[in-house]
Amino acid sequence: MGDRFRDFAVEYDSKTTHLSDYVGRGKYVLVDFWASWCGPCRAGIPKIIALHEKYKDRNFTALGVAVKDKPEATLRAIKDDAIPYPQILNSQAIASELYGIDSIPELILIAPDGTIIIRDWRGEVIEQKLAEIFSE
Repeated sequence: MGDRFRDFAVEYDSKTTHLSDYVGRGKYVLVDFWASWCGPCRAGIPKIIALHEKYKDRNFTALGVAVKDKPEATLRAIKDDAIPYPQILNSQAIASELYGIDSIPELILIAPDGTIIIRDWRGEVIEQKLAEIFSE
């Protein structure tokens, strides 16, 4: 790892959102590339919510990036799963192509300076790294 994150922009509902609106701004960010139709993605969301809740007051946030999904379906899943962290909707293939993601879910932990720390599918390594970062 150690590479700097690559920014992208997504349009939805007459608004442009950039990954850099959240990343590289002084917080650790766990980026979850997911889709409403992806069973493993949805199964992993409670773990991401738990990490977000545990560390959100300690210079950390989770961020969802919906890929290859209809925004209406993404919004329904966010509501159904009670996802409290911010989301980038309607990225379609933009984000996954930029990051070379062949399958989802894909989790990327990014340092406050925008450096990629870890990429992991299931999150166990990321959980361990966050515990180490926040000295638990």
